[in-house]
Amino acid sequence: METAMIKNRYEMIYPKLVDLFSWTVDKRVLLSIAGIYALGEKEFDARRLREVADALKKRSGLFSRVRGQFHPLISALLDVSGDGATEMADDLFEKQEILHGLGFRNTIHSYLAATLLPDEEGEARREAIAGKMLYDEMKRRHRFLTSDDDYTFAVLLGSQATSPSELADVMHRYYQDLKVRGFRFGNELQWMSQTVTYGNAAYEENRSAKASEIRNRLKAEGLKIKPIHYPAIGLLTVFHVEQSQIERIVETAKALSEMKLFRWYKEMALSAAIQSVLMEMTTGEQAAHIGIAASVEQVLRAQQAIMASSGAAAAAAAASAGGGGDGGS
Repeated sequence: METAMIKNRYEMIYPKLVDLFSWTVDKRVLLSIAGIYALGEKEFDARRLREVADALKKRSGLFSRVRGQFHPLISALLDVSGDGATEMADDLFEKQEILHGLGFRNTIHSYLAATLLPDEEGEARREAIAGKMLYDEMKRRHRFLTSDDDYTFAVLLGSQATSPSELADVMHRYYQDLKVRGFRFGNELQWMSQTVTYGNAAYEENRSAKASEIRNRLKAEGLKIKPIHYPAIGLLTVFHVEQSQIERIVETAKALSEMKLFRWYKEMALSAAIQSVLMEMTTGEQAAHIGIAASVEQVLRAQQAIMASSGAAAAAAAASAGGGGDGGS
């Protein structure tokens, strides 16, 4: 997708989201939602999204985790995944109940993970069980680091593991490799160690080196790489990003960062640029070459959701502290 088209879509969609969900929703959440439509295939329709949002609110309780800042986000994720507002809302809660019954805590991340489960109940339960088995193995290796914000990738990646224990070992090995290469340790690095296993649960020695190379190439072009970008860099590694695509990421990131919408959120401009290229890569020859499943679009939606929830948490912390801006290196 051309950079000018991406900019036009953001400029068209964002004001409609503000009208729909009011200015009280954190801007980072709204920017993430705008990106779901601006970078995706499903056309934005305010009336359709409102129907999904209303159905979700009607289905949830007053103190439900899907209320507040995350209500628009979950609504958008459901909207782009299918049709039938009431049915999708009901399905979401049924899938979340499956996860909750297996021991996933009742947090916003269990609802995000629920959006990744298939519609057929038996298959949804099998994938949920696989996700819980992988999550438990991840927890054994990173007891304090692994938390509910790992639910989405555990559910997504669990079904590709013939041995959850071996896959968790591979993730841990990538985590250590990437940390040595200068990636900052923490939750985002753990997410990155998960994304680099997508499509191949076996350890590949060159993947950590390739991820480091991609980061360095982006930094060499003057872009600030923050931990929130790590999982997307992991996906660029999986899809064997080429130099021409790196150049498009740089071009798009710089163009978006000049927009008023991204003035104070330049890290989200880079995320959007990476995702725009990833969306194209998943439909081209590169995706077929490495045998990536069509569900990769779900990875990107999960990543967008995690970014949005992290942004909202950061906004709440900043507000309680009396203000403050984004840090970075």
